[in-house]
Amino acid sequence: MKKNEAGFSYIDVLIAISILLVGVMALAGAIAGSVIRSRQQEQQLLAKQYATSTLESVISARDLNSFSLGWDSIGNVGSNPVNSVNRGVFLVGQQPLKPDSGPDQIVGTGDDTGTDVPGFERQITITDICDTTRPSYNCPTPGVWPVMMRQITVTIYYQAERMQRTETISTILAKY
Repeated sequence: MKKNEAGFSYIDVLIAISILLVGVMALAGAIAGSVIRSRQQEQQLLAKQYATSTLESVISARDLNSFSLGWDSIGNVGSNPVNSVNRGVFLVGQQPLKPDSGPDQIVGTGDDTGTDVPGFERQITITDICDTTRPSYNCPTPGVWPVMMRQITVTIYYQAERMQRTETISTILAKY
């Protein structure tokens, strides 16, 4: 008497395990990729927050009368001569990002304190601009005509997956 035994052979089992293994490896790769992308998004969000808070701090410096700040201080160090005295307080070039604003309560100036934020640097660029929309206004000559508007550009440099990336925010600030 012969029994007809139905079932899987070893080859059938090996093929099924191989197909399952390919699916598991693809799933693991997708999870790893999403974790890496999530970390990049986190770094990008931090950079945007640093840029926005820096820009807000520059704008608030215009309205401060303490610490000799005010409109004339809105400029990079070595700029904004008023009566032949440079009044700009914001550091020039790419600088380490410090977490605390220091005694003047304005970030991006020379008195910022704290340990540098690892992997982040900040650059604040402030340029005088001519208000061509005002019909009787002449473009200012540096140090002669009063400057009524400035362009503020904040760039945050950061590392994401061994690549240098930047986040930039810019606005135009009026004296009034």
